[in-house]
Amino acid sequence: MINIENIIKEYKDADAEKRLYLFLSYRSLRNEFMEIDQIESSVGFSAKPIKNKFRIWCANWSVALNKIK
Repeated sequence: MINIENIIKEYKDADAEKRLYLFLSYRSLRNEFMEIDQIESSVGFSAKPIKNKFRIWCANWSVALNKIK
């Protein structure tokens, strides 16, 4: 028998790949999974700094261009 609470806890603790696997495996729990993702993304967005390598590269590139002038 599948314990829904354990699956939801596993989803909360999982990385992106495992979350996708669980999302695709448990169709009946998709609404709960999406709620978890929405809550985490709204809270986590303001709490965590964005680590975007492309943005860092662009910032460094613009600094390098300014040095040329």
